[in-house]
Amino acid sequence: MSYKKEIFFIVGPTCTGKSKVAVELLKKHPFEIIYMDSSAVYKNLNIGTDKPSKEILEKYNHHMVDVVEPDETFNVNFYCKTVEAIMDRVISKGKIPLIVGGTMMYFNRLLQGINFLPERDTAEREFIRYLIDRYSLSAIHDCFKILDYDSHERINLNDSQRIERALEVYLLTGKPMSSFFTDSKSISDKYSSKIIFLIPQNRDIYQRKIEQRTSKIFSDGLIDEVSSLKKNYQINLQSQSMKSIGYRQTLEYLNGKMSKTQLYDECLIATRQLAKRQITWMKKFRADLQINIDHKSYVEIVECIETNLLLM
Repeated sequence: MSYKKEIFFIVGPTCTGKSKVAVELLKKHPFEIIYMDSSAVYKNLNIGTDKPSKEILEKYNHHMVDVVEPDETFNVNFYCKTVEAIMDRVISKGKIPLIVGGTMMYFNRLLQGINFLPERDTAEREFIRYLIDRYSLSAIHDCFKILDYDSHERINLNDSQRIERALEVYLLTGKPMSSFFTDSKSISDKYSSKIIFLIPQNRDIYQRKIEQRTSKIFSDGLIDEVSSLKKNYQINLQSQSMKSIGYRQTLEYLNGKMSKTQLYDECLIATRQLAKRQITWMKKFRADLQINIDHKSYVEIVECIETNLLLM
């Protein structure tokens, strides 16, 4: 009888200390961290993404951090295919993959199935942008009622990136994007997953953490970091990397679209909205262990994981 190899997930909304908990686990157990963060994949996006320090990254093996340049694109399909290969390598070394992050689209796709969508096509993208300019994003979204009803229901009316991708897949293959998910390969077919959720229960405590984090990224130099990115890369508000919270708003500030006070307020609001979306997503999944992080240190959270998931 063969047994599936174990993999672990630490999942939580922003500002819950996921990566710090993961590092504490690495100090005692044979894990290797695989980041599950759609912003941390970009090189030189450091302050706003709250990546681990250079010292931590050098001391402990982290995967899927600093993978692509800020002016390059990166998608969930590439992430899943890359992570599957990394997990196999980690396990072949006798270690355990520890997938850590809060990008719920990545988490959902890993659990629900890895599919193999066609690569992006520049010519089709230009045609799609022409259609959007000619008919509006809303009109294109409405077309999915006929072309791909599942995508119409799943994709938000204002999510231009996902609407463009769904139409691109349809134009390239003649098949709805949703059809690629029906026969997809879930990691549960190959691995035994242990899922840990870090949940803030006290709203006031959590809101203070978000405020502290927002203040810290500016005191640490986010504006200078984005200014340097703007100088050294061909980036704009349509760049995928600049859709990350903090970066989009700061780029707008540097373009003269808002004051510094407005910049802080916009980042705070966007972070709160992100946290709300992440928590809503997490309610759709079952965790093996759900930890109330209020009033707990990182070491205490690790002890809770060890006690409940037999990591002693």
